[in-house]
Amino acid sequence: MTTIQARVNTRLLSKASRLFTGTLAGRIIEILQNARRAGAKHVEIANRDGTVAVRDDGQGIEDFEKLLDLGGSGWEEKLEESEDPAGVGLFCLAPRELTIRSNNKKLTIAADGWTGAPVEILDDAEGLPASGSNIAAGVGTELVFKDEPWNSAAVKSVAVFTGMDLTVDDEPCPKERFIHGRSSLHQELGCQIKVVARTELTAWHQSAPQHREYGHNVLVNFHGQVVSFSHRPVSEHDLCFLVDMTHQPTGIRLMLPARTCLVENEAFNQVKAALELEAFRYLQQQGRHRLPYKEYLRARELGIELSEAEPTYRVGLLYTDMVPEPVEMTMPKGHPLARCYRLAESEDGDDTDEANVHLLAALGRFDQPFVPVEIRREYEGYSWAKLPTVGRVELSAGKTLQESWVCGGKLICVESILVTVHCSDGQVFRSRVPMAVKPWSGKEDRWLRDCELYVTPEVRQQLSDEQIWFHLGGFSEDGDTYDTQLYNFSQELEEFWLRLTGPDESLRRRLVDCLSDLKDWRSATILPDGRVQLQLSDGSQKTLIPSQPRAREEVRP
Repeated sequence: MTTIQARVNTRLLSKASRLFTGTLAGRIIEILQNARRAGAKHVEIANRDGTVAVRDDGQGIEDFEKLLDLGGSGWEEKLEESEDPAGVGLFCLAPRELTIRSNNKKLTIAADGWTGAPVEILDDAEGLPASGSNIAAGVGTELVFKDEPWNSAAVKSVAVFTGMDLTVDDEPCPKERFIHGRSSLHQELGCQIKVVARTELTAWHQSAPQHREYGHNVLVNFHGQVVSFSHRPVSEHDLCFLVDMTHQPTGIRLMLPARTCLVENEAFNQVKAALELEAFRYLQQQGRHRLPYKEYLRARELGIELSEAEPTYRVGLLYTDMVPEPVEMTMPKGHPLARCYRLAESEDGDDTDEANVHLLAALGRFDQPFVPVEIRREYEGYSWAKLPTVGRVELSAGKTLQESWVCGGKLICVESILVTVHCSDGQVFRSRVPMAVKPWSGKEDRWLRDCELYVTPEVRQQLSDEQIWFHLGGFSEDGDTYDTQLYNFSQELEEFWLRLTGPDESLRRRLVDCLSDLKDWRSATILPDGRVQLQLSDGSQKTLIPSQPRAREEVRP
């Protein structure tokens, strides 16, 4: 039997400079992580002439041979269980020349040292001098290498949650707790979790390098290195989750080599389950929520009793996030939701009922208010969503006075419009209205049928052109600008009203408009030869005679 086994080819060393954290933020994070794992409480960073020096007060390096052992971390077992160090952190500085001093030893790794060339470990008789006011002589580790500046701006956002005191060129860096106040401990995952509203995130949370992905709402502080992902276990609430590792054994792992996201393993699934639980607990503490009924039941399955969701509804049945807008429907002050009505689903799928119920409520007159509301189906199950419904909708139109096409829709002017709705609680609401949508006859494909709108002459005084336009198709993104389309519609609508007044009204209106600029005239006569005779208010007469290029004027007493 032939067998094979995994091994690491030495050629991997030649690619070290491209494999491990090639970004400045990545290098800073890796070096700070190494210092923290070594027990450092203080780290000092100094920039001088293109050289960066990093000094910490950790326990120092016991085994220098481990420094270039790719994959061999050398950390104690407890730390291995809680952090899973990969043993590649120092390689983030490849192929830079690096000098390391610690525990009276020193070495310099040249470019070829990263790819397998021998590196000599020397005695450091002088030892490390005291540094600043916090690090005593001979304590900790110092790294010196060439790099772009590790200035305060680059270091602050990646160091703020490490728990260490840092200075950059003698300037202290901010130090913050990742979670403030109460949180829930999940010992089996080695973390604590807190749910917050997005507005509660600090500037430091939002500036973490790995939190810049749009839509990410879960921040995991992996001992100073913050990674993020998107997970929304509940809807209707813009919640964020802070997950802080606690140095306890955990199965939560960072993806190698970049360590900028979590491994999607079983522990990751357990984290998401814990986030769902904490989200429901958070809403329970808030005492109010807007969860769909299905999620309300899910919380109960997890042993969390929530109050019913806040009544979530929209007054009226017509709305759009674009202009033009429909006729506004408002709820009278003090009118309870329990006395409102929902529209029952139409068996024939005719959506004209929705429009006519809305218009009846908005434009009709009743002895008691008729208020239809829209409640999304996901809220069905809550007691407040169990409202009486509007069932049969009837429309009766009077004698047709005129009909014609206006901007792609048919406008039908009738003497009167009566809309009647029958409700499940026995109530009948009936009123005359100035506008309604012609119901679908059922003979044509409802998706292909043209817009047909009933109006009465009174609608001209009661509603705006835009409110009428809404039901005849409204604004088209494929056409001209909104203002241009509205102008064209208004012009066609005006012609419609003029034709309704009489066949010659449009001509009369244009003639009057042409004479509107003339002053002091009593009458005008247009002769077949093109002359126009004006009788002026002072008794004189003015005649306009057609000629080219200018009209000749003749005035007689």
